Amino acid sequence: MSKYNRMLFVDVELTCWDGNVPAGEVSELIAFGIVDLKTDELKIRREKLFFVQPQVSTISPFCTSLTGITPKEAETAPPLPEVVRTIRKTFGQSDWCAWGRDDALIRESCERAGAELPFLGCFHDLAAQVRGLLGLTYRLGLDEALHRFDLDWEGPPHDALADARNLARLFIALARRLR
Repeated sequence: MSKYNRMLFVDVELTCWDGNVPAGEVSELIAFGIVDLKTDELKIRREKLFFVQPQVSTISPFCTSLTGITPKEAETAPPLPEVVRTIRKTFGQSDWCAWGRDDALIRESCERAGAELPFLGCFHDLAAQVRGLLGLTYRLGLDEALHRFDLDWEGPPHDALADARNLARLFIALARRLR
């Protein structure tokens, strides 16, 4: 059963390369950042970063420079099905959102790995919702959206937990203006 006084803010990082994807590799989930927000109080309850061991890809030097995730961190992380079970046990069923269509990336990765979906509640694309509320005809980045609400970016870019936290901060600012 979904709890309507909370929302999960999610960001993922994937394996990536500078240029073409090497033969035999695919873009795989390597990190989940999750922030659990009590929406009635607009307070963060908890947050967690989960690393995921890629099954067919390697962490390229470009990927490490972009995300900060090292090959050693990825090699010692659990595989996606185990991470999904931990996420479901830790966070339960709740509506969740991301900046963009991370739900499609997660679904594709879970199908490829034979894993269940980690999030059971309704998905919300906060980028599309903010674009609609602002009457924009283009997709703005999370950094621009934060700036429009007088918020500075906090944490390193392309860090799943920092990105999820910034997404939650944007939601809080938007909710305060609408209440």
